[in-house]
Amino acid sequence: MFRIFKTQSGMADVETRPVSTPVLAIQAKKVDHDTLLDSLATLSKINGMSVVQHGARLAVVGELLVSVLTHLPAAMQADIARSFRGRIEDLMSLSDDRSLPEQYHSAFLTEVNRYLNALR
Repeated sequence: MFRIFKTQSGMADVETRPVSTPVLAIQAKKVDHDTLLDSLATLSKINGMSVVQHGARLAVVGELLVSVLTHLPAAMQADIARSFRGRIEDLMSLSDDRSLPEQYHSAFLTEVNRYLNALR
C-alpha cells in the first residue's frame, strides 16, 4: 500500500507500507466475486442465445409440419389426428408424475392445438 503526501517544500513524496493480510483477502474475495459475476453474465448471454436459436429452429420445423399436414388427403389427416391425440395423451400422462411449470403446459397445449387445427 502507498500514500502520497506533500512535504514541507510542497513536493510530493510517496510513503509505502506493507499491505496487511486482511486487505489482501478482501481484495481477493472482490476479484473472485467480480470473476464469478462476469462468468455468470457470460453464461446467461450464451444460454439466452441458445434459447433464441432453438426457438427459431422449432418455429421453422413447426411451419414445415403444418405445411405437410395440410397437403395430405383427408382420410390420412383423420388417421394422423387420431394417432397424434393418443400419443399426446401418453405424453401428458408421463408429465403427471413430474412438477412442471405452468408455462410448459401452456406451450405444450398451444402446440398440440396448432397441429390438430392443421389436421382439420
